[in-house]
Amino acid sequence: MPGTSKGSKSPTWSLRFVRGVVLWLLPVAALWLVLTPLYNAFLTVSTENLVRLTESPKVTRLLAHEDDHHFLISRTDIPSSRGWLKSVRITDTHFPSIMMWAFFLAVPGVRWRKKLENLGWATLISIFFHIISLFFWVKFVYTTQLGDWSTQHYSSWQINFWGMSKHLLDLPFKFAMPLLLWAGFYIRLMLPKRAE
Repeated sequence: MPGTSKGSKSPTWSLRFVRGVVLWLLPVAALWLVLTPLYNAFLTVSTENLVRLTESPKVTRLLAHEDDHHFLISRTDIPSSRGWLKSVRITDTHFPSIMMWAFFLAVPGVRWRKKLENLGWATLISIFFHIISLFFWVKFVYTTQLGDWSTQHYSSWQINFWGMSKHLLDLPFKFAMPLLLWAGFYIRLMLPKRAE
């Protein structure tokens, strides 16, 4: 019988889940590679809109880079000989989505409709996280990466706030997000059932 181990015993839920994650990683990674240029363009526009909502006057411009993996930060009030101030690698922000999609698709014992619904909600939450994370990246550049201009326009607490927040979002939160979202939807399946 398919999906059984020696002695006709069904594999445990955890084993089936791990096997599913391994099987889903390659197709999910391929889909991510195909979607990345379009998603990066969307994130560039969305992040610029969010940054400009916090500005007066609206001076930030995020320019698409020719490699499809970066955007270039520029400000109309800061001249630059190369036309931009710093570049940010967008793809680094969302590559943990590969793991999240594999986690959600690999869950055994859940109807496909429910599985895809949960994945859709998790993806939507991730999109907002990616935009906010890139917003913090831009503010990090403004407060810490522009030398004298940064220190003249931002106080020490602002420099510390944007710097620390950017690092938290870009390292622990970014890598924890797939697991946290998966746990939010599915951790109850791994917990022992209580007797009625």
